[in-house]
Amino acid sequence: MKLIALFLLVVASYGASAQCSAPTGLATNGITATAATATWAPVSGALSYNVDYRPPGYDWITIANGTTSLQWSLYGMTPTTTYEWRVRANCSSGPSNYTQTQFTTGAMGSCVAPGGLSATNIASTTATLNWTSVNGAISYSVEYKPASSSAWIYATSATIGTSVNLYSLSASTTYDWRVYSNCSLSEGSGYSYGQFTTSGSTPPPPPSTCPGPYDVSTNGTMSGAAAINLNTDVKGTIAPVSDIDYYKFTINTAGTFTVWLTTLPGNYDLVVLNSSGTQLGISKNKGTKNESVGLSGSAGTYYAKVYPTGNANSSTSCYTLKVQTITATRAIVTSTNVTSAASMENMKNPDLAINLFPNPAGDQLNVSVEGATTKSNIKVYNLMGKLIMQQESNNAITQLNISKLPAGFYLVHVNDGKATRSAKFVKQ
Repeated sequence: MKLIALFLLVVASYGASAQCSAPTGLATNGITATAATATWAPVSGALSYNVDYRPPGYDWITIANGTTSLQWSLYGMTPTTTYEWRVRANCSSGPSNYTQTQFTTGAMGSCVAPGGLSATNIASTTATLNWTSVNGAISYSVEYKPASSSAWIYATSATIGTSVNLYSLSASTTYDWRVYSNCSLSEGSGYSYGQFTTSGSTPPPPPSTCPGPYDVSTNGTMSGAAAINLNTDVKGTIAPVSDIDYYKFTINTAGTFTVWLTTLPGNYDLVVLNSSGTQLGISKNKGTKNESVGLSGSAGTYYAKVYPTGNANSSTSCYTLKVQTITATRAIVTSTNVTSAASMENMKNPDLAINLFPNPAGDQLNVSVEGATTKSNIKVYNLMGKLIMQQESNNAITQLNISKLPAGFYLVHVNDGKATRSAKFVKQ
């Protein structure tokens, strides 16, 4: 009998020690009118966690099922409303009990504009814009313009950092800049404003020849493309209607860059290709709207292709092509996976990455997907979290026709069955 009792005691003690402990250290941070971030401490032996939330008195909604993260961001909530959330650990011995807490969302307008604005590393054509982080912000949007101009230029529409580099500025020029916080799909702050002046003197403009020296007779093919400088206006013409112009440029360090096609006399389109001739991005706006292709690429040789649509051509009016380097701008967003209710860092496929270009976009948006394990499901949501477009694709780059969307901010989700990546874009 004593032996049996001892055996049962050992079994009971083992079962108690193997039991999965409930999470502790629950905290709710970054609370705004529509968003918050739930965090908890790690549990020894836990393989994953489940997270539920609800307004008090409602049924629980599971928003994380088997996440390995120690936090989960909630979105799409109602201002000035109390919510409960709970978390349990999943261990090899089974799930733990839930640990529960609650919080109250703030009033609309609680998303705060960034402070601590400063401009550093100011030179004749470059500058770095800085600001301090905002509790609850998921990204920041930055715009700038010459003080004498009324048209704002996007430096970045959704960076998760607290600084951005500007390039191709004019020397001895005063610039205004502004930044605001994005706290959720539907919640943004007001603007904070700053100003700086570039150094040096503005060099005399180059001769305004049309076409310029790079629009050579051989540039109808990639092999005959003239090599152009970065951050420099290149003038060219499309004539006759069958004319196609190729230009070659070299990126020396990996990073992001944008190819612009402006001052269009007709309906011209723009394509960017790699050294093998594979299309990396395309911009096909209607009429004389500017074209742009933004890319995040490695060092190497690239090609820009300018070609007409329909009967567009002009032997006397030039287009302007420019490759602008923006190596400090984060173009690929991989750290935030968002649904209308929740967001998480999903590590089931850490290689999944997306890139949206051009951004801001006109009539078409290109969605570049890297690291997908299967067919990708692409969804577009408006700022209210409503699904407005959906498309499946096996392609590395998928074109979305967004010509019928009203101007504003939108969110793209890409899911390959294992992970979701999200990025914001602006429809002009």
